[in-house]
Parts: sequence; C-alpha cells; structure tokens
Amino acid sequence: MNYKSTAYTSFDGMKLSGYLWEPKEKPKALINLVHGFGEYSERYGHWAMRFAEKGFVIHAIDYRGHGKSDGHRGYIHKFEDFLNDIDVLIKESEKLYPEISQFIYGHSLGGNIVTNYILKRENNFRGAVISSPWYQLAFSPSTLTIFFARIIKKIFPKFTGKANLDAKALSHDKRVIKEYISDPLVHEKLSPNMFFEIYNAGIQALDNVDKLNIPVLLQHGNSDPITSCKASKEFYTKAEKLSREIEYKEWEGMYHELHNELEYEEVFRYVVGWIESKL
Repeated sequence: MNYKSTAYTSFDGMKLSGYLWEPKEKPKALINLVHGFGEYSERYGHWAMRFAEKGFVIHAIDYRGHGKSDGHRGYIHKFEDFLNDIDVLIKESEKLYPEISQFIYGHSLGGNIVTNYILKRENNFRGAVISSPWYQLAFSPSTLTIFFARIIKKIFPKFTGKANLDAKALSHDKRVIKEYISDPLVHEKLSPNMFFEIYNAGIQALDNVDKLNIPVLLQHGNSDPITSCKASKEFYTKAEKLSREIEYKEWEGMYHELHNELEYEEVFRYVVGWIESKL
C-alpha cells in the first residue's frame, strides 16, 4: 500500500489538503472519501488501508474549515461551497486514474454532502456509500436554542460556539473515544450559519430523492445518538417507492462511526461486498 499527501486549490483559491491510499497492484476502482463534521480524512487511515489491501484506491480531501485545509473552523458561507470542494476531489481523481471506475463514500456530514452531490451534480459514479448521514440530528435542539441561533446568525454570521458533541456516542471502542478527545485536528466549532446550511441541505436531500440515479448503499447504526437513523430510513423508503437502486443496512446496536465500531470488520466486509457487486 502506498500513501501520499498533497494539496489542491478550490474554486475560490482556498487550499485543500488531499490524501491518497493506493494498492500495490492495479486498482479495481477508486473510492472518493468524504469525512464528517469537525474531523478530517486521515482519521480514516485504518479504513483506507483496508480498502487498499482489497485493491481499491482511496482518495480524500479535508474540505474547507477542517483538518489541514484552509477555512474558518465551524463556519460555511453556503452549503454549495462543500459541493464545490468535492468537485475538486472528483476532478483530481479523474486525472489520477482516468481509466477506472469511481465510487463516492460519505460519512455523517459527509453523507449529507455526498447525497446532495449525487442529487445535484452530474457524475459518473458506479455507486455511492452513505454512512450515518446527517440529514437530521438524532435529537432536537430546543426552540429557545433555535431562536437565539437565528438572531446570532443575522448579527454575527461568523460567530462559532461549541457543538458539545458527546465523544462516547461515536463508538463502543474506548480507544477511539480517547484518541478523538486528544486529537488536536478535531474541532467541535459550529456557527449558526453553518448549522442552518446543513439543516436545510438535509431537508433538500429528503425532498429530492426522485433525482437519485445511481446505486446507493445507505447504512446506519440504530443506536446512533448523533444523527437520525429514522431520517435515513425515510430517505430509503422514498427511494424504494420510486424504484431507485438503493440498499439499506441497519446495524443493530451500533453508534455513529460504523467504521470505528468494535464490529468494524463485519461492516467493512459488507461495504466491500456491495462495492464489488457494482463493478
């Protein structure tokens, strides 16, 4: 397995850190990986290496405001900026490996980004893996919190507060939690503007299922305390009724980061099996 890090420039001149995990043999396909809120792509190093061992290239970026990339932590001007960053990732993937099939894989906020990307942008993906997507939160912020957030959004749009994410909700693996808490590249900053952009994008994803035109594997742990498993089921149910090519896998008792759960080997085998079935 070969690992490389690089840097790309987004549509507005912002620097984005890029990462590439390559198998030693000729790759079967390339998987574009889109990380979640407050984290970064290198947290998926162990996951990416497993795919490389199975003959897949993993290509990823830290999108704006995350990891080693430029951008205000916890702030986004508009959700479309995330999609434009993913445009950069896809174009670079096509340059690197123009002859092989591409997939896209998004987790949490990355699942929301990937969903909106495949619904709104032309693409040549053989399929998409959407994991624990942030279409809706598993809990509802109070009415008072939403009220004040709307006021702050208007007065101080770049103000960021702490998201107060419970790290114990990520995984049953205590090692994962410990590493997350001590990781200097992880942040929990969130501005009201970014929250509402993500919130509205989640609604758009659920309202535009009819635009789905590629195969999708949608998976969620049914004990996820962070993002809503119910919302994922809603997306799946709508897509199935429209006869879209979608598979839904609900993981019993698992938390938010399926790739970091104690049973991650089982999750990996399932995802790889699905991807290989689309080649």
